[in-house]
Amino acid sequence: MKYQVSTSKTLEETYDALQKSISENKFGLQHTHNVHEKLKAKEVELGRRCLILDICQPHIAKEILDIDPSVSSILPCSISIYEDEGKTNICVVKPSFIFPQLNKDLKEVMQRVEKTIFKIIDEAA
Repeated sequence: MKYQVSTSKTLEETYDALQKSISENKFGLQHTHNVHEKLKAKEVELGRRCLILDICQPHIAKEILDIDPSVSSILPCSISIYEDEGKTNICVVKPSFIFPQLNKDLKEVMQRVEKTIFKIIDEAA
């Protein structure tokens, strides 16, 4: 259901490596959510640092939306980076698990997307 990799890199080093890998794999970083800072601003202490990166490949997004525009509610794909027990972790919910549950016609395209996202994560780790 999820793909997760741990790295000895810091959160910042992992973020920089992910940005590079995202670009090299022809995806784009649309936005980074700084979860721990956002919660801190609301006076909620998370106790660890956590970033969520929204990534997209426009041609694939169009292909997905041509099959089923209702899945736009779960786009773009998100990769998280978070600290836990002295390690930095990179995690994604498997697109091949989520999307076909909403529309079985998305299985093939999501398997292709997933392969690239796993490559992005592995290169960054």
